[in-house]
Amino acid sequence: MFRFDELRQIHLEITNNCQASCPMCNRNINSGLENPLINIRNWTLEEFKMVMSSEVLNQLDSFYFCGNFGDPILNNDLIKMCAYSKITAPNTSIAIHTNGGARTIDWWRKLAHSLPVGHKVVFALDGLSDTHHIYRVGTKFETIIENAKAFISEGGNAEWVFIKFKHNEHQVNEARELSIKLGFNSFVLKNSIRFILEPKINVIDRNGMTTHFIEPASDVEMKFIDKKIIDNYKQIVKNSVINCKSKNEKEIYIDAHGDLLPCCWLASVPYSYINPDQAIEVRYEMRRQHNELIEKLGNVNVFTRSIKEIIESEEYQSIWDNYWTDNKLITCARTCGINTDFAKPRDQIVK
Repeated sequence: MFRFDELRQIHLEITNNCQASCPMCNRNINSGLENPLINIRNWTLEEFKMVMSSEVLNQLDSFYFCGNFGDPILNNDLIKMCAYSKITAPNTSIAIHTNGGARTIDWWRKLAHSLPVGHKVVFALDGLSDTHHIYRVGTKFETIIENAKAFISEGGNAEWVFIKFKHNEHQVNEARELSIKLGFNSFVLKNSIRFILEPKINVIDRNGMTTHFIEPASDVEMKFIDKKIIDNYKQIVKNSVINCKSKNEKEIYIDAHGDLLPCCWLASVPYSYINPDQAIEVRYEMRRQHNELIEKLGNVNVFTRSIKEIIESEEYQSIWDNYWTDNKLITCARTCGINTDFAKPRDQIVK
């Protein structure tokens, strides 16, 4: 694994709180029920300054606020964190990934002024006024557009990310044209990576009633994990060649509780709700592997040890080669495995 002085990028989850209920997000169970494994935690400004010290900030190329479960704009200290970073390391770029559906117009204007020249805010806008809410349950298209307009009007660099589904695929060109009209600097089209076990996701309300379904775009070739793959997952993992993205890009991930791991994929494992009908053996094995990994790594919490101390520890430096070769993790095989039958996620970080 790379050393501390080689670290170039950090992915931060400064809150695991979110006002949206996206059906395929692990913080929700089909948008209807909250995941009982998630305990809400928000970083304070003081914690941020301690973790993201001048030494850390000034050696980074960039860092970004995102996370597995939360939306960074729900953290009340986000603007202050950005302002501190801008003063401490003005050449370090900042990105914020958000659904954009919270806060006031004035807040968004202030956010633009708190960011360094090298920045962008990625707005998740999956459709137009009549379709966006179908996946982004709990958000309003019109509110997000007004927030984005306020941010852009004060010099903010905004990116529109559009996840394509069957229900919104016909609106891609119209959405792209609108993004140009509103002043977004880029428009990015992506396909959902979360159709893994089945081609249709049912969305339920708080009473457990199905309200609608989410389906992949019609022109996307989906690869699902079927029974054959589940039954042979051990051999599939064994045959996988792990090419760790975090190692290659010199990146680490820190979650809302302050735990440091190479990536968000590994960090999400203990919070994944296990449905007894969905590859339960594989999911339990992933959790067992994760518990074993954490036990071997020891204390990886940045609120009690510095980033430098954790990365430079003998455990962190020596453990990964074994997990990429002889004792491969299912999570690593699925996300960074080459020549694997798993339907592995691609490079997609979107709130």
